[in-house]
Amino acid sequence: MPPRILFLAPQPYFRLRGICIAHQICLEVFSARGERVDVLTFPFGEDPEPLPGVRILRLPALPGVRDVPIGPSKRKLIMDLWSLPWIAGRLWSGGYRFVHACEESAILAALLKPFFRFRLVYDMDDVLSLRLRRSGFLRRRTLLRWVAALERLTLRRADVVVTNSRETRRFALRVCAPGRVVFYDHAPAMPSAFSGHRAPPEELDALRRRWDLAGRKFVLYAGNLEPYQGVDLLMDALPAVFRSLPGAVCVVIGGQEEQIAALRRRCAALGTGDSVRCLGPRPFPETFLFMQAADVLVSPMTQKKAVPMKLYAYVGSGTPIVATDLPNHKELLDAGSAVLVPPRPDALAEGLLRILSGGGAGLRSRESSRDRVATSAWESARRGLEAAYSAAGADAS
Repeated sequence: MPPRILFLAPQPYFRLRGICIAHQICLEVFSARGERVDVLTFPFGEDPEPLPGVRILRLPALPGVRDVPIGPSKRKLIMDLWSLPWIAGRLWSGGYRFVHACEESAILAALLKPFFRFRLVYDMDDVLSLRLRRSGFLRRRTLLRWVAALERLTLRRADVVVTNSRETRRFALRVCAPGRVVFYDHAPAMPSAFSGHRAPPEELDALRRRWDLAGRKFVLYAGNLEPYQGVDLLMDALPAVFRSLPGAVCVVIGGQEEQIAALRRRCAALGTGDSVRCLGPRPFPETFLFMQAADVLVSPMTQKKAVPMKLYAYVGSGTPIVATDLPNHKELLDAGSAVLVPPRPDALAEGLLRILSGGGAGLRSRESSRDRVATSAWESARRGLEAAYSAAGADAS
């Protein structure tokens, strides 16, 4: 039986990024429901763990483009345009009933829709025209108006639009009838994180010994190193932490080579180079082990965006969390489950020291937090996808 769904993921898949984790949870739900899915994605990234019924198809490499950074870029635009004929080829030969198009790939699918018979599910992670304007990638008003017009065309041609924030929902409702807009939280429920078991203590002890962390207090940040993540804020907070706890260490997982190099230079300038370990990207199972082994996890975001996907894995690990007191964090965390602090270096340092000094005893239990998120993640994804595919014109089963 041919696959029913062509899933368009215009990113290097898989990497430890929020959007990739959102893709992963969608694919896990599809797989659990017995769907057959082809994922068309960029030729970069790690191969994820195989899922029954899910096939990863990578675009051919394009000479001169070795990777794509996070956010809008010329290389991303080139890869998007390069993907158009390959999407058309898959539609010509695949016999798909649905195209599940994420982010800007929905524009390409909408342009092809008049020529093929498929139902379009637009997975709208962000308002593209606003992202391009805010990032400064496009500054000319004429180009921004063209993008906005393409975005409206995409919304009109989509059979259903899946949104994951109030901003995207409000924007979609300007064009779409309420029955064609489905909101659900793209909460990740990766099996290795939320399958109901934790790594045994001896495995966590072995990880600490392997990375020279045994007997030390250590802070973990895991995620990309884009400015909105607030890693600079974390670096400014760490000198006060290390003065109070000279043996403490901060481990940073994620980032691209040039970002990691810049972070190391910043640490050297702050005098914290020996206490900050930049490990670069790591496979998710290993990253999740680090989350469980850490003394405290930190999410120092400085911008109001959607709930950061890493936050679900953070909570799933059961390790105490310190996060900035922003609405996107408070959609999942509260004062009873995490230490929430103003986005200032002194406040962040104080929050980290509270946990590292044993002041997290009043937070809700690790197990109850993990179970709460695991259940809500699977239920949110299942209900959201069922509603979306029902609105698109067919039961997703």
